Amino acid sequence: MERESSCVLLAWKDTLRCEENLGAFRYVYSRLQVLDAPADLPDGEYLAGFGELSVMVSKRSGIWLSDWR
Repeated sequence: MERESSCVLLAWKDTLRCEENLGAFRYVYSRLQVLDAPADLPDGEYLAGFGELSVMVSKRSGIWLSDWR
């Protein structure tokens, strides 16, 4: 929507062991929720980023939705 804004993103963080190297692990994130976003952001598609990750989220009828589960 060509607008940047700060908000709070809440995501569940899990640790997975790598099958190739059982001593190694990686993090995966799921259940993303957008919190404390400005109320005046219009409905539409947005790119939410945290750390080195970015994910598409949508605002529909004032409710934030993500396919990230």
